[in-house]
Amino acid sequence: MSFKRRRRGHAAAGGGGHGDDLAITPLLDLFVALIPFLLMSVVLTKIHILDVGISRPVAQATKSDQKPFDLNIKITDKSADVVLNGKLIKSIARNPDDLVWAGELRKSLVDVKKQNPDEFKIRFEPNGKVSLQTLIVFMDGVRKLKPEDGEIIKKDETGKPVKLQFLFPNVILRGVYT
Repeated sequence: MSFKRRRRGHAAAGGGGHGDDLAITPLLDLFVALIPFLLMSVVLTKIHILDVGISRPVAQATKSDQKPFDLNIKITDKSADVVLNGKLIKSIARNPDDLVWAGELRKSLVDVKKQNPDEFKIRFEPNGKVSLQTLIVFMDGVRKLKPEDGEIIKKDETGKPVKLQFLFPNVILRGVYT
């Protein structure tokens, strides 16, 4: 019996020997096209933090022994009316200087706050031609307490007295549609 030795390499009819070149050109073409596509399709995300006041639990908010609190400031061309629970508390005549006008309004709101230290919501209802600048001055004026307003103390959940820093920070605009 005679065995023939098969030669491997290019000369052999079957191929697949050590001398064959691996064709990686199509694979490189795929990566050249695929990598930029994947990089450009990556979703870039940004994290935004929005400071939202958390309301009191429903059980606390719906206590039947609490009197309703609805503080509205009705602003017209001629005056700003402070209305608490449907009753007119004070009407402040318009002053050409919005800062002076807002200061007079602030004084009456500090009195309301001293009587209702647990409340932080106020509604502005502009009627007629009230400028945006006037609204901005009023809203900025009622957010924080100033040293000249004096101290307003309220009791927290544990009964400890706490000095308030805010007058009416939760501002709601009513009737502003256009």
